[in-house]
Amino acid sequence: MRSYPIVFIAIFFVSICSAQSDELMSLYQQGNSYYNANKFEKAIPLYTRFIEATDEPRIIKRGLINRGLTYSKMKEYDKAIADFTEAIRIDSTDMASFVDRGLAFFQAQRYEEATLDFKYVMAKGSDKKMSENSLYWLALINYQQGNPESTIAFCDQFLNSNPSDAEVIFLRASAYSLTDNLELAINDYSRIIKDYPKAYQAYANRGVAKINLLTSKGNLTPSRKETKSACEDLRKAKELGDNSVDDMLYIYCETGN
Repeated sequence: MRSYPIVFIAIFFVSICSAQSDELMSLYQQGNSYYNANKFEKAIPLYTRFIEATDEPRIIKRGLINRGLTYSKMKEYDKAIADFTEAIRIDSTDMASFVDRGLAFFQAQRYEEATLDFKYVMAKGSDKKMSENSLYWLALINYQQGNPESTIAFCDQFLNSNPSDAEVIFLRASAYSLTDNLELAINDYSRIIKDYPKAYQAYANRGVAKINLLTSKGNLTPSRKETKSACEDLRKAKELGDNSVDDMLYIYCETGN
């Protein structure tokens, strides 16, 4: 997502008379103040007045984008999509607007339409940052739709340019687990733990992956010696505040041989 510094938008006010420029600036600043304070219902009418107060397409586009982002925060995704679509009609070269609309589609669980927007951004290739954002959302869409292989492929593409992104590494690790590539999953969780030693989710998932690696080879009741490393991970996750590991701890670390 993006923000719009007031200094930047002021560039577009140069050709507008001073009185109108002052009015637009005031509306824009007030709307942003309410948005940043999470008072979204109060931001909407100010952005609407901002949009209606000018005939300058670039100014209108900025207002539409901000109002669309506000509607998204309010979970009024149809209205957000309508605003982003109008912004795209005004300026179809701005890939960020396609990403904003794709994210609104995603949040509305309209995954096919979201996928079209994100793939369009990637196909254009005119904005590296937006292309990378699109890769992330495509990976997440595929994960949520139960397509771990495609998730891994999109994560791989993203990590080619951003090899240390922990969120995408975690997503790929989760997808590896779903495809029974447990050793690769363990490697990814280990990378996260190395950089973020308090990432309890990574400890928990690595512990579970280690146990699944044992049981997937036919060892349905591994010994305490065999689960030692996994149990260390699960206990660390518990220590860091993850109570979801309690059952695994009891079954594999506190009972048996």
